[in-house]
Amino acid sequence: MGGSRLAVPRARWSAARKLGLTLVSILAVSALPARHAPWGLLLLAVLIGAARVAGLTLRSWLKRWLVALPFLLSVSLLGLFQPHGGALFLAVLVKSTVSLLAVQLLLHTTPASDLLRTLRRAHVPEILCSTILLLQRYWVLLADEAARMRRARAGRTLRSGRLELWRAQGNALGLLFVRTVARAERVQAAMRARGAP
Repeated sequence: MGGSRLAVPRARWSAARKLGLTLVSILAVSALPARHAPWGLLLLAVLIGAARVAGLTLRSWLKRWLVALPFLLSVSLLGLFQPHGGALFLAVLVKSTVSLLAVQLLLHTTPASDLLRTLRRAHVPEILCSTILLLQRYWVLLADEAARMRRARAGRTLRSGRLELWRAQGNALGLLFVRTVARAERVQAAMRARGAP
């Protein structure tokens, strides 16, 4: 999670204030009727401006958005099967994009410890706070594991055809999931050995 741009004035706002603004932004764009969803692009422009002020480059945000794009499109495409499907498709895509940028901006400008402290004060269930904390702590390990698997795959793959690449990436994703679950079980066993519930 972020916290590297604390010299920016808006990054010095309290975590509670930033969390509140993020939730208000998400709820505001979510409440727009489908026919008025293009108005969400105004909020998107404001958030992009705030992201630029906070030091989040448009390129890094677009890279993160492209990672999420298949999921956003798969949900948005369901709208095409409804009456007025084109408007519904656009509405879901705009709303999810605005929500994604709002969350990215929050995570980029707020240290994880401040965000978790704020969530606990807001009486968010402890299991969710613990999950967020563990995800934040082990994200680097998962990224390192994925990089090692990518290097190993590149060393074993002689052909670079599209189908082979997708098959290898699917296998790598499944293997990463299995390794992640195994690592989580080892961490849980270590925590229980130390007296954690």
